[in-house]
Amino acid sequence: MLRNAFTTRCTTIAARWQQTTPTLAPLSNLTSQPQDSGACRYRSNRSRRGLYDGKDIRTGNNLSFSMRHTKRTFKPNVFKKRVYSEILDEMVRFHLTAATLRSIDKAGGLDNYLLTSKHVTSGEGKEIKDRIVAKLAYEDRVRAREEAA
Repeated sequence: MLRNAFTTRCTTIAARWQQTTPTLAPLSNLTSQPQDSGACRYRSNRSRRGLYDGKDIRTGNNLSFSMRHTKRTFKPNVFKKRVYSEILDEMVRFHLTAATLRSIDKAGGLDNYLLTSKHVTSGEGKEIKDRIVAKLAYEDRVRAREEAA
């Protein structure tokens, strides 16, 4: 009985709230920064820097023998590494996680990973991805001119 009264009351409060709240303009009109693809709700500044493959700082507890909980952070396994790009024909330095290295191998190389991954939205990865796309477009234009001539 109490449960039904609670749900009825909550639905009437929600209905009243929807009637009284004005509709707001979307936030995309207010911000000048490009929006993420929706891969995750929040990304730390640290993970925006390099290729973290969706990994980020997590929080949890240390658990002692007496079962006392103390807060702690779990940080991703990040290191600086030079990775070869076949399209750019150069070694590119990134902040990478170990998970990213496995994903790069799985994708068949750095270029395929950057072009297909949903996690490359900003930072070092986005810069190199833009360079790769520009070089591919340039090679297509050159190839089209050669075929036309």
